[in-house]
Amino acid sequence: MRIAFFNWRDVRHPLAGGAETLLHCIMVRLAGKGHAVTGFTGRFAGCAGREVVDGVEYIRYAGRFLMYPLSYLCYRDHVAGRYDVIIESINGVPFFTPLFAKEPVVPLIHQLTRENWYSGLAPPLAFLGYHAEDPMLAPYRRLHALGVSDSTKSDLERIGFSDVSLLLECADIQAPEGAAKEAAPTLIYVGRLVRSKRVDHAIRAMKLVHDSLPQARLWIVGSGPENERLSSLAHELGLSASVRFFGHVDERRKADLLSRAHLFVFPGTREGWGLTVIEANRCGTPVIGYDVPGLRDSIKDGVNGRLAPSGSYELMAKGALALLRDRKALRKLSMSARRHSMGFTPERSADSLIAFLDGVVRG
Repeated sequence: MRIAFFNWRDVRHPLAGGAETLLHCIMVRLAGKGHAVTGFTGRFAGCAGREVVDGVEYIRYAGRFLMYPLSYLCYRDHVAGRYDVIIESINGVPFFTPLFAKEPVVPLIHQLTRENWYSGLAPPLAFLGYHAEDPMLAPYRRLHALGVSDSTKSDLERIGFSDVSLLLECADIQAPEGAAKEAAPTLIYVGRLVRSKRVDHAIRAMKLVHDSLPQARLWIVGSGPENERLSSLAHELGLSASVRFFGHVDERRKADLLSRAHLFVFPGTREGWGLTVIEANRCGTPVIGYDVPGLRDSIKDGVNGRLAPSGSYELMAKGALALLRDRKALRKLSMSARRHSMGFTPERSADSLIAFLDGVVRG
């Protein structure tokens, strides 16, 4: 099958996140099975216009603000008549391919952006995005759509989508051989440092953990506009020596840190799924996250982590302390989390996607 993917970023983009990691893992498997796959994405500083990554071709056709209005020209020049189906990965702003594409279009919607619009945009633009999101999705409501969680599926059905299937999430991370947990109780957060991730809640929870376990540490892995504010908060709370900022790391280093930490803390506002949950689990690390859309799908309480009420970093800290003080229970949850993660493989995701697309193409 010939599949064109539209997404705002690719896996090499400096701001690539879980959506890009998921798509790339699946695209690599599809290419390995003989399918022709190409990603059409945005440009970034220093990038090549065309690049093959792990056997997957990416065509970066425009910058951040022009990629949406120029999507028709990209389609006309690179896609029309060359592919069997288009998968449009929508992250807030759509490409509107159903308005001009002759091929079947499948919208892949990881999550509705909702309050996350206010995470990285100036208030007037965020207000506009928040209130325009549902109308922008109107051209996709009668199409065969893909979501990544029951939470996203329910959100889409509430705004008029009538045919939503689920794309199985997957993790491709490899835990280092013989990795051992740190001697000191260690919490970790991995992800972008933006307001919607509420990493400040992880630091405030760490303060409560640290008050009871002074040897405890928190590792913050990732970069973003919140870095300076979060560093200042750690200093204000007297945690400068206990909270370490690693910045952006490569996949090998991420796996190493996840394998050595005892608990992953995830206080996000909302997620599509939360790919790092499964990545942490694959490395034997349970996750304590807020009970919000996406995380309530990826975190099965008592199986691969714990859920805390949204916004209550106090209860997040209480749950972390209970596990850190009961190493037997933590070990049991760690083993359960690792077993749970083994069901989320790129091969399964790729196979289920092809089966779904085959039905779409055949009509």
